[in-house]
Amino acid sequence: MSPSPADATFRRLEVTDAADFLRLRLAAITEHPEYFGAPAAEEAAGGIPLFEKRIRGFQDGDAAFGAFLGDEMVGITALFRAASGTMRHRGEMWGVYVAPKARGTDVAEGLIRALIAHARQYVDVLTGHVTTTNLRAKAFYDRLGFSITGVERKILKVNGRHFDQELLILDFTDSAD
Repeated sequence: MSPSPADATFRRLEVTDAADFLRLRLAAITEHPEYFGAPAAEEAAGGIPLFEKRIRGFQDGDAAFGAFLGDEMVGITALFRAASGTMRHRGEMWGVYVAPKARGTDVAEGLIRALIAHARQYVDVLTGHVTTTNLRAKAFYDRLGFSITGVERKILKVNGRHFDQELLILDFTDSAD
């Protein structure tokens, strides 16, 4: 029986979640290296301490979120704010991934809605990237109200092949939100 969205919970990650955060991040990169900006070996080399830092954040408002089916983490994402004072009004949605067992449900939507609700408290705009070949994700972000502001050409290079990514924005200052 496949998971139901009603079975999922969404919450901000705690340092004790670092091992599961790392596990899902490595699964994401291994499954789809063309969607993520770091090779699995680099992420693995940082180990649990790197993921503890990501959970703690670097700026006020930084946060990592998880989607859970029972006690099992099945989805991840994070918000990181710019360090520069003139850019601190922007937040970057980072590392969105949902495990195959939770796809085709509303788990991804619940996860991103949790991130959006948090981001609204800290930033004026939420940005992100989506690989142009990831049609399912592109449609998903469009449905959630993100706009495309441009394309970064050849932003990723995996196994000798270049991938472009669209730049996403969700503007919280727009009265239409």
